[in-house]
Amino acid sequence: MSLDISSQKPVFGSCFYSFRLVNAYSINSADRRVHSVPPEALFPNTGVPLLVVGDLNIHNPLADQRRCFSFLEVSSSAPYFELAVLGSFALLNFPGMYTRFPLSGRARPSVIDLTFANPLLLPFVKGWETSLPSTGSDHVPITILLASPSSDPAPSPLRWDHTDWKLLSPIIKNFIVPPPPLCPSPKVLDDWLTRALDRLTALLKHHTPSSCPSHHFKTWWSPHLTILRRQYHKAARTARKQDTTALREMANISRTDYFKAIKVTKNKHWSSFLPSATPQNLWMAKRVASGRAPPGFPSLPGAETPQRMNEALPGHFFPPKGAFSPPPRLRPHNSTPSLTKEKIAQAVSKSFSSSASDPDGIPYLTWKRVNAINPSILLKILSPLVSLGYHPVSLKVANRVVLDKPGKPSYESPSSFRIIVLLRTVSKILERIIAGRLLLAARSRGLIHPNQCGSLPRLSSYDACLTLMNDVKTLQRPRVKVSSLFLDIKAGFDNVDNPTLARILREGGIPHYLVSWVASFLSESSCTLVFQGAPGTPGPVNVGAPQGSPMSPLLCLIYIVPLYFRIP
Repeated sequence: MSLDISSQKPVFGSCFYSFRLVNAYSINSADRRVHSVPPEALFPNTGVPLLVVGDLNIHNPLADQRRCFSFLEVSSSAPYFELAVLGSFALLNFPGMYTRFPLSGRARPSVIDLTFANPLLLPFVKGWETSLPSTGSDHVPITILLASPSSDPAPSPLRWDHTDWKLLSPIIKNFIVPPPPLCPSPKVLDDWLTRALDRLTALLKHHTPSSCPSHHFKTWWSPHLTILRRQYHKAARTARKQDTTALREMANISRTDYFKAIKVTKNKHWSSFLPSATPQNLWMAKRVASGRAPPGFPSLPGAETPQRMNEALPGHFFPPKGAFSPPPRLRPHNSTPSLTKEKIAQAVSKSFSSSASDPDGIPYLTWKRVNAINPSILLKILSPLVSLGYHPVSLKVANRVVLDKPGKPSYESPSSFRIIVLLRTVSKILERIIAGRLLLAARSRGLIHPNQCGSLPRLSSYDACLTLMNDVKTLQRPRVKVSSLFLDIKAGFDNVDNPTLARILREGGIPHYLVSWVASFLSESSCTLVFQGAPGTPGPVNVGAPQGSPMSPLLCLIYIVPLYFRIP
């Protein structure tokens, strides 16, 4: 169906008084290589802005790079995408974002609802998203935003390794953190910390250049491909303008040469890369040699869309429990050891500069430079949080990435997935300091079992294996039969209960400021799940220790220490 939408005034602030909408539903014929709607009907040559939408029932690598395609799928979809490229149509779908989730669960999600825009409409396309709630169909509702091209573009990622420290260093050296409020309420302390960090973050981002991503920023790209690409686009433009058989054939020849050259160049590049792999790029070589399997997608009964999946997954990973209520007023705890510049510098130095930084995007590398220039900044920001035994809400906003566990026979259950938490790096610096203090207090009070090896400094699973081998061989010498029993705690981090852990810490004699800080750290968290097609809606989390935090392994060890005395 083709519909011309006209207006008495120019649409979208342009010089056009109408634009065309083509809505198609294409089904497979008995041959399965021919569809009910031919490509020529979808991509006409028109002089008005054109938007093509519909359930085209075709699968192509340009729409879903992670899917493994059959020869029939590629060959049947190629005429549509070839004609779209010749007409300079742009695919608006977000690459790899599923648009159909089969209700039966037998078929995998796919990208078959496609959206194209011709060159006249493309400058007015502001967004393509799937944030609307489900209508009950197995297809996801799609929103296409059209606006004037004068709208501001999305900000580019920042290149933190190119921060202008020459100009920034004098400003950081003279940066003054406002004094903290006395005996504040939790909200007042949250507002104070947010204002201080926002001022500092704004300075850092202002002196850091944005990256300039390119569609052809690939290691295998060559100048020869650039020449072929220009020749192909020039031939395609000429064929569209003059529209003769000879020029169309020339454009097809140029296109074939261009894509063949890409394939040859990629194969040549990766073939030469594998023999010369170094320890630095060993894992990349493994991915190249073995290929990348398509990511699994969790499935839950009654959650067929990303929006419903985003609502159902927290209930599985983080079952709701009673929330911790902070006191109305925060007061400094007695005999709390003061935080020092040396301890902060030690915690910052132990952090990996290449660790993932979310959600503010500031890496450890930047905090190391800030602390080296002006050590009093982090000291004045973090000291009130330690003395008051409180972890602010703004530091507990995180992105939680849903990853599939390798080697699972089926990925139709959420138990085949795990969640990695990406916290703010400044929060992890404080967590590392508190973890060091809690470890010393827990060891001196017997809250860490003497046989515990993993998740502790200078002790690992390697020590546990050596100890087990020594005990087995010692018992085997007098011909004693030896058996070993191994237990696995399922979802240990996700099931740490805040009130139970606080009771264990209090009964174990842990200082009160540490107990208060841990209870605050494990409550009032906010997370945004990140998975294929996730809507990006944050939600509360009041249970579990975040996997990815320096505190979580230690908290889990203290939480399970009663098992050592109950299991014979």
